[in-house]
Amino acid sequence: MSNAWQQAADVWQIYSDALTSLGAHLSESHWAALLAELRGCKGKIVVTGVGTSGIAARKIAHMLACVERPAIYLNATDAAHGDLGFLRADDLMIMISRGGNSDELTRLLPGLAAKNVPLLSVTENPNSAIASAARLVISTGVQREADPLNMLATTSIILVLAIFDAACACLMSESGYSKETLLAVHPGGDVGLTLRQQP
Repeated sequence: MSNAWQQAADVWQIYSDALTSLGAHLSESHWAALLAELRGCKGKIVVTGVGTSGIAARKIAHMLACVERPAIYLNATDAAHGDLGFLRADDLMIMISRGGNSDELTRLLPGLAAKNVPLLSVTENPNSAIASAARLVISTGVQREADPLNMLATTSIILVLAIFDAACACLMSESGYSKETLLAVHPGGDVGLTLRQQP
């Protein structure tokens, strides 16, 4: 077995172990609180982050929109240049940042507070700025990133996506989400084609 193949297998094992541990790390009460936040939002669910967390934020907002939650990705830099103006008190802001102190996010906190926009923070640092400002903090409990330096958002982002994919699955199940519902919001691509062909 080559060193490269062994390293790839080690990365996949890190992911597998981390996903298996997620259920033990998250409490049922925290899970219920997360679902209540997503379910109870009367306005828009706004998801943001920077770097890899920003890419994950786009995916999470997209998945929430697919299950008929009014979600949108917010570019954190643009938010500091006027885009905060569309937020209202019945919206929900989700900030994703492992360290929780990224300047692009922390400079948004006074504006959120002034607008009374509630904050849900996804971070591994309970003492961070975004955790301190949030009414709910979700952590993944990540133990090891997959890169050799243990620095890049690899395992941690897989876990963040897994949390919100599971949340979307729960929202679909409890809302009676059907193939017809999905086709209405996802008519394009192979998904739309397959749904149209099903009896």
